[in-house]
Amino acid sequence: MAEQFSWQEIAAILRERILSGQLKPGQPFPTNKELINEFGVYVSTVQNAVNALIREGLVVTSGPGNKRRIVRPLLERSVRRGGFLTEFGPRARLEILELKIVRSPRKLPAAVLKEMDPPVLRYLTRQWRDEIPVALSDAYIPGVVPLKELKSLISDPGTDLYRAMESLGMKPAICEESLIAGGSTPEEQQILYGVPVVVRITRKVYDKDGRLLELCFLTDRADCYEFLYRFPFEVQDNNDKLT
Repeated sequence: MAEQFSWQEIAAILRERILSGQLKPGQPFPTNKELINEFGVYVSTVQNAVNALIREGLVVTSGPGNKRRIVRPLLERSVRRGGFLTEFGPRARLEILELKIVRSPRKLPAAVLKEMDPPVLRYLTRQWRDEIPVALSDAYIPGVVPLKELKSLISDPGTDLYRAMESLGMKPAICEESLIAGGSTPEEQQILYGVPVVVRITRKVYDKDGRLLELCFLTDRADCYEFLYRFPFEVQDNNDKLT
């Protein structure tokens, strides 16, 4: 079969359909079979084109074996109204990967031991939005919080962590975050279904008295989030003048 299109040309056509809105955000992306029939090319040519769009973040994969493909959802500003479930409501769900009280310091990362002593509640979850895995949350809660009671409450994946804390008299008041973007590791690609770029966030949550209530290491898909920061802009007055 003499191919009429290169994979670069197919990628350009599909890219334009996404950016123009012809392929709408969140809708299923055409299957390889549909694209083969449309462009008259081999499956390898189609897959090269699709892989390019995935790397660009225009197509998102999910499901076992990354077989489910959709057009990139519209970016949404993370306004940090609280926990993930609170922020995205019925579009969000948590998958609990690990929930246990860790009593041995040897089983805790060094970064955690710098902030708290055992016992510590580890709460590892994968976060889904619109049935797309968007983040991995690895949270550690110190013993200042009633750990057994909290563990019981959040064993229900529909329970928001911070609301559960509030119900136990531990009200989160301040959130501090630092982040860095970079290429995903093979493990992160497996958990987040092939995403090439992630944003790694270290979050610390305090109560009004400055007590640490949570240390959390978040790994977010870079193609499903937009981060907004606002801070006071200050110019140091050193008596220099523009001339």
